[in-house]
Formats: sequence, structure tokens, C-alpha cells
Amino acid sequence: MKGISLAVAASLLGVTIAPQLAEARPTTSLRPAAVSAQSSRYQEAEAVWQRILVLNPSNAEAYYNLGIAQANQRKWQAAIDSYEQAIAIDPDFVHAYCNLGRAQAKLEQFQAAALSYQQALTLDPQDPLAEELLSELKIIARGRNVDLALVLERF
Repeated sequence: MKGISLAVAASLLGVTIAPQLAEARPTTSLRPAAVSAQSSRYQEAEAVWQRILVLNPSNAEAYYNLGIAQANQRKWQAAIDSYEQAIAIDPDFVHAYCNLGRAQAKLEQFQAAALSYQQALTLDPQDPLAEELLSELKIIARGRNVDLALVLERF
């Protein structure tokens, strides 16, 4: 598999490498068997992305997709680490900053999340997702008496 491109390897393994945003959807409406199957698929995806990264450790999209698989399993710190790896490889990866902020917000790292969303907006001031996520974060932070003003005034 060493001579196979990342796209071909992912295709053979049944995984998409197109950047997409992690949507941590509540699973309470699913039956227990469906929840178990869904969780199993995320675990499989995580293992696949880890194998792909062994073959191609400098691929930002692979780290990004690994982060998505981890976030969908609520492995927030692992997802943060994966998104940070994607960003280290590709500092202009706007959606990696968005998902990094989401994972940070899940761990109540509100100031870090605000910085991640602001970085996404610095890279793409028209990104509607980053704007929406930052607005939602401001509401959540206000409800928890967390002041983001000092963090956000840097931008």
C-alpha cells in the first residue's frame, strides 16, 4: 500500500477524505443497537485514519478526519490533538480551526475556542460557519459568566 495515494487508500478502506465538519449529533433517539453500530463505525474510522497516517504522517486532511472520528466518539482531547496536528501541517485549514473550537468548547475551554474561531475568521472573514460558531460560543460563555472580550479584542 506504500505506493498507493491517500485517496486510493481511503477509498479501498471505505473512508472519505473530503473535509467535512464533525457534527456531534445526540444519539438518544436511536435504538441501542443503532447507537452501538454507529459507535463501532466511528471506532473503525478512527483506526483507518490512524493506519493512513502511518503511511502518510504529513497529511493534514487525514489528521482532520481522524479528529472527526474522535469527536464523534466524544474523545474531545484526542480530537483537539488531531485538529492541532492538521493545523500544524496546514496553517490555513479553516475548517480544522472550526472543529478545533468545537472540541475545545465541549471541554469548556471557551477562551481557546474563541481564539480558534477567530483564527478561522482571520483566514476567511466570510466563513459563515466560523461566524455562527463564534456567535453561539459568545451566548454560551455569557450564560456561564465567562468573559471573552479580552480574548476577542486581539482580533
